[in-house]
Amino acid sequence: MSAPAADMEGGPQKAALKAPQKQQKPPSPHIPRFFAVLAIGLLLAIPIAVPIVVMKVTGKSGKKYETLEAAITGPELSKDFVPIADEEVTKEEQKESFLKVTDKSFERFCRPYYTAGFNAYELVEAAMVSRRAETVGDRSGAQIVDDTLRSAAARGINTVRMWAHTTTALYPFQVAPGKYDERGLKSLDFVLETARKYGLQVILSFIDNWKYYNGVDQYVDWSSTAPNRTLASPFKDLVGDPTAAIYGTGPAGEELKRYETERHALFFSDPDAKKFYKNHVAFLVNRNNSINGRVYRDDPTIIAWNLINEPRCESWLASNKDCNKRFQNWLAEMSTHVRSLDPNHLITIGSEGFYGDSTPQLMQYNPQAWARELGQDFVMNTNLPNIDFATVHAWPDNWMLPQDKIPAFLDKWVQSHMTAGANLSSGSKPIMFEEFGKKLNADQQTEWMIQQLRDPIYQSTYASVEKAIDGKQPIAGSLFWKLAIPVFDGQDARGPYGVDDSDSTMAVIQDHSEFMKRKMNSVPPRPECNLGAWFGTLDQASGERNCANVPAAATAYFAKAPAKADDIGSKLADDLKAGKALVFPTKAACCKPGTGAFPEGCTTPSAKKLRRSA
Repeated sequence: MSAPAADMEGGPQKAALKAPQKQQKPPSPHIPRFFAVLAIGLLLAIPIAVPIVVMKVTGKSGKKYETLEAAITGPELSKDFVPIADEEVTKEEQKESFLKVTDKSFERFCRPYYTAGFNAYELVEAAMVSRRAETVGDRSGAQIVDDTLRSAAARGINTVRMWAHTTTALYPFQVAPGKYDERGLKSLDFVLETARKYGLQVILSFIDNWKYYNGVDQYVDWSSTAPNRTLASPFKDLVGDPTAAIYGTGPAGEELKRYETERHALFFSDPDAKKFYKNHVAFLVNRNNSINGRVYRDDPTIIAWNLINEPRCESWLASNKDCNKRFQNWLAEMSTHVRSLDPNHLITIGSEGFYGDSTPQLMQYNPQAWARELGQDFVMNTNLPNIDFATVHAWPDNWMLPQDKIPAFLDKWVQSHMTAGANLSSGSKPIMFEEFGKKLNADQQTEWMIQQLRDPIYQSTYASVEKAIDGKQPIAGSLFWKLAIPVFDGQDARGPYGVDDSDSTMAVIQDHSEFMKRKMNSVPPRPECNLGAWFGTLDQASGERNCANVPAAATAYFAKAPAKADDIGSKLADDLKAGKALVFPTKAACCKPGTGAFPEGCTTPSAKKLRRSA
């Protein structure tokens, strides 16, 4: 076809963290002798000025980094960062702490679980940055990540999706097949531990389709079983998704585009590329977290693995006509491989959810005709036995849909996938609305434009998700793209899709997160699971915040016959059904700041009380 699908990518523009360019100061003129003597006198008279000036120039660490590469050290753990201790959990709590799929929906701790969260692929990269004058607030990257996740939890957000790799060689991760830079790995360890600290769950993607460092094309270039390159890659040092212009124009540009499309598709069948991928999976699921000592496969902070973010095996090219079959075989092989190594976590694809030839009646819901030629086939792909739930992405701006058609498209896009997910031959599977957002150009990033253009898209998307939950449809939740994380002074952290903490959109997100929190925490764990039913308690006199376990509330909630009217468990069960109370499966969950019973968490007992109780 004359306009291959490669020109209309499904993913948003994704830019790696880059330090702003420093402005070179002109050389200073000679200072007259009088002023030099005066300056020296002032410095001697006011020595306290020296550390103040040094702090502003070099950062709190007293170090100055001339290049970004020199500032990448891995997370700086200050004396204030203390990894949280492993909570005392019962065998039942440990078993039920991993996410499961039960009866068309997610279940965790023997009750429904809904994702209300965001994408932030650059969290690992941010955590690598040392404290330096150019960072926002003169904080280290580790502090910025900590502040970001703490703020998210305080808003009721419970899930973050990120990459288990980085997107540029500036932030090292896997530097060659099976060879890793410990700075990147420790940063991933840190982000997982920080998420656990604030009660957030994490979805990790093993690899990215797009033209990134550590991505699909990198694996093919590493391969000894793939043909050697005959044309130079146009993607060197690329920041963000490729556009048609990057290939060039005319016959040479068309030849390069076809060459790269054919080479990219080799990833799904090339022996070495598949071996490298399997080794990467094995390395990650068996990694021992350097901060908390947990092996990744045993860490319930992780709730699911994406096999690949937004896969492309483009069948519009004659040499790629078998792409649908090639991709389906790859999914079957790799999902089975992950399951064999990690029986604890859910597995999903990470695709947009385009309909393919197996369901011609559903292709009407695709954004454009090119969507069927990307190798994806939503129903066929999701039917695989080791794919636990389906993912759907929505990028109507990138998919060239008219602005006035976007709300209706999004509603049909979500609804059609829930219907398809509920009628799979392999059994009903939940649908996660894993990526959605609203593109705004730089001149549209104003308070008024955000309110007029972005907020309505978030409101309508969340309304569709909430309607599906109320209707008991197979919806797992949603994750917006993306949270803006300012790391460097002068950096445009928003980009075209980012939501800043100060944007009006954040209030829309928080309202939805609170809805999801109420839905999830209005149901106690089923009594047969031998878990608790923890409720927040507040001592009005002392202000002490704590949590109390009332298992009778769970018994009364699920009882077929009503309990005694004066029974405390029955009263709490009635309050839950009326939306007047929240219940948590463990004391640790109840006491988590933001995601638990109190925004500030439970009160730490005073030393005096501890001595008295000892």
